Amino acid sequence: MKEIRRRRAMRVLWACIAVLALCAAGMLALLLPVPAAEEVQIPGARGNIPATVQMPGKLARTGEVPLVVMCHGFTGNRDGDGHFEPLARDLAEQGIASVRLDFAGCGDSTEPYTEYTLTNMAADVEAAIAYMQKEYDTDGRKALVGHSMGGRLASLYPKLGSSPMSALVLWSPANGAGLQGLEFLNINDFSQVEALAAEAEANGQVSTKWGVDISAAFVQEMRDSDPNAALREAGIPVLLTYSGKDTVLSEQTISETIATVQSLPDSTVVLDPFVEGDHNYTAEDAALSAQLDASLRETTVTFLSNALK
Repeated sequence: MKEIRRRRAMRVLWACIAVLALCAAGMLALLLPVPAAEEVQIPGARGNIPATVQMPGKLARTGEVPLVVMCHGFTGNRDGDGHFEPLARDLAEQGIASVRLDFAGCGDSTEPYTEYTLTNMAADVEAAIAYMQKEYDTDGRKALVGHSMGGRLASLYPKLGSSPMSALVLWSPANGAGLQGLEFLNINDFSQVEALAAEAEANGQVSTKWGVDISAAFVQEMRDSDPNAALREAGIPVLLTYSGKDTVLSEQTISETIATVQSLPDSTVVLDPFVEGDHNYTAEDAALSAQLDASLRETTVTFLSNALK
């Protein structure tokens, strides 16, 4: 009888210890929330790259810390149309670090926009990865999130860069083959896009309706690149989204990119939550914009949490 009582007492004791341990972990989680984002200057081949780093809380870091690099679109910045900051916090809550960049001529960059080329963007991503590994010990799996032209860069990065990627997330990528990738310069008249490209190549650069000058180097890189072919060659998991009211990209680009990603193993195309959104996943109605943002982040975080674990 005494032995039975002793065993019961031990079971109660261990149960109490387990409950206390859970409470202690909960208290530590409250004491160690996701840290504040840090504004940094990343050393690059052409000078410093303005960037924002978001690390997960210490309790969320188990083993190697995965990293996501966020790549904005043409004339954008590291705010990512308001999506990148909350996405970074959502990822941090899952134990995933992130860094978001201002590419040449964008945001806080002091370079001219004519330095905005696919080669330079890829080099900036490389610099960001090296910096994060050295300064923040992000030695786990890596992924890119790219919007629009940033999505084209992400699609091409397995060919342009040297850091292996475990996954890619493409939000409305400008993935038209060759000069079709510049269709947003004049979506209604592609002959005007071809004329702008010819002028840039003849004169070294050309002005665009977006208020920036693009270089002959950028045009040539666009002419020579095929992002969807690069995706098929890389064969890594991809999450692709497009919005329903995109007036920047053609139906041909959208349909061809969807077909490409659908052919890839472990890849996903998500369209339904975004049928009322524009190219930037926003809408005139504030409540709808908030809903689009929440869906975009939830879809992205779920995919990356599985791909980077």
